[in-house]
Amino acid sequence: MSEVLRRPIEASPGFDARVMAAVRRAPAPLPARAWAWLREPRAMAVSPLSGLAAAAALAAVLVAGTWAAVRTARAPGATGEAAAPAARGATSVVTFVLVAPRARTVALAGDFDGWDRTSLPMRRGASGLWTLDVPLAPGRYQYAFVVDGRQFVADPSAPRAVGDDFGTPNSVVTVSGGAPRGAGGSL
Repeated sequence: MSEVLRRPIEASPGFDARVMAAVRRAPAPLPARAWAWLREPRAMAVSPLSGLAAAAALAAVLVAGTWAAVRTARAPGATGEAAAPAARGATSVVTFVLVAPRARTVALAGDFDGWDRTSLPMRRGASGLWTLDVPLAPGRYQYAFVVDGRQFVADPSAPRAVGDDFGTPNSVVTVSGGAPRGAGGSL
């Protein structure tokens, strides 16, 4: 039997050429190989206990995410709403706008939120347009924009408040009941 294994095998014509062509071929780039691997169907064996554990883990993640979202939405200032003015009665939504294309962050601070520089973050839009809708009860409010967490900037398109205690001019918005209104300018 060992003599049978020692005899040379006749390869088909072109076998060497096919092998060398396969060796010379460059492998596909990693992303293409990974995508091909992900698309290929595979057989998986999952025990019922493993499947139940995976389903329970997924349900726990979904419940925790939903609970966190509901909790965040109910937190004062989490949706850009000031808690104190909304509690006073009928409110009007005031849209605050600032054009600050070089700013990394912009927030709104005013006497409606205790001048908290982080509770009312603004959303960045196209070309550095920062906006925030805040429901405010009728009244007169002083406010400023907080650029990059430290620089208080008055609203360029709103009237200035008289007599600021800290040396930085503030802006004023007057809210009367009724339709939504806007406040804002560019930096």
